[in-house]
Amino acid sequence: MNRLSMICNRWVAGAGMLLLLSACGGGGGSSSTSVDATAAAMARPPAPVPVPAPPPTPLSLSEVGDRLFNEVSLSASGKLSCAGCHVQAFGHADAAGSFLPLGGIDGQAQGLRSSPSLNYLEGAGAFRFNAQGDPQGGLFWDGRADSREAQARGPLFNAKEMANTEGPAFSNKLRALSYFPDLLRSSNLTASANDEQLLQAVTSALAAYQVSDIDFHAHSSKFDAVQAGRASFTAQEARGLTTFNDPQRGNCAACHDSSPRPNGQPAAFTNFRYFALGVPRNSSQATADPAFFDLGLCGPQRSDLSGRSDLCGLFRVPTLRNVALTAPYFHNASLQSLEDVVGFYATRDSDPARWYPVVGGQVQRFNDLPAAYRANVHQGPPFGRRANQPPALSPQDVSDVVAFLRTLSDGFNSSP
Repeated sequence: MNRLSMICNRWVAGAGMLLLLSACGGGGGSSSTSVDATAAAMARPPAPVPVPAPPPTPLSLSEVGDRLFNEVSLSASGKLSCAGCHVQAFGHADAAGSFLPLGGIDGQAQGLRSSPSLNYLEGAGAFRFNAQGDPQGGLFWDGRADSREAQARGPLFNAKEMANTEGPAFSNKLRALSYFPDLLRSSNLTASANDEQLLQAVTSALAAYQVSDIDFHAHSSKFDAVQAGRASFTAQEARGLTTFNDPQRGNCAACHDSSPRPNGQPAAFTNFRYFALGVPRNSSQATADPAFFDLGLCGPQRSDLSGRSDLCGLFRVPTLRNVALTAPYFHNASLQSLEDVVGFYATRDSDPARWYPVVGGQVQRFNDLPAAYRANVHQGPPFGRRANQPPALSPQDVSDVVAFLRTLSDGFNSSP
């Protein structure tokens, strides 16, 4: 038996017929070339067996909440999400220079109030009347939600915001989400969960996201770095803090406490109480109807206190953390800059024509409140000055306070 025959016999025992024919001359080519090709084929390693990709890691409840927070399909218009009104880059409040994004069924309805920041709400607690009988706590501008869960529920079904309908219609939207199984699993629900259980799971997930994500309570501002001894204020910022705390000048700390809280937590820059400030009317927004007045605690978005005329026009004190990022300001977005806000506090009463319209030579003070409720407007310092009396804050004081307020923005980097 010649050498080629021996190779062919061995190949017959362990290879396929096609290569056998090629190696043994069945293809009509050179026998030596065929042998080399056969040897190369025998030496070639086998093709790797595909390894299945591991299953995706299930989402936690807070991770589901993150997805829901950014989910536009949970609005009737398909255009609006929680993140559309509470923009991360702007302190989880309105985008700079804007009022509420348009909402409603067709995405053309203008909401009533500016979006308050969702940051630093941990100390609010449920709405209540404190030992002095003053309203305190709660979420939204009028405190009608007692928890982050209740707050999350509101915009989902507000006719001028996400405009959903409670019940099967909303549940069907949830079931269409790619991460709906994660919502069920992380909420300990089964596929047979009813509409209310699914809604509770959504609001719990949204609340869990806000509680767990550091961006909602970062405490990473220059103010915090100074408090920790890692940075120093400029001379102007330091003057601004002094004016901010001075009860006879800025008196800002009376409502926006700059001291650490009793539990040792950093300053919240709000006492979560309620005041009527007499801010000017913003007729270009939701209050374009001259017969309409937003009365805060008295309505229209809450009705349980409508009989308390002493509370009409009062709105919750917001935190000043990240305030440089959250323009426009006040519940009606009537002022566009920090300089205007501090200037309003300084000269509301001493120079009212700067802030209110003049009709027939008469300044229309507190024009965003009916006359019957204007006695509720707060008069403590720096307010309460007579017309043409020097303001409690000079222009330099205003600039200094603004410089200090800018130190409250999170994301400060103390390294050179």
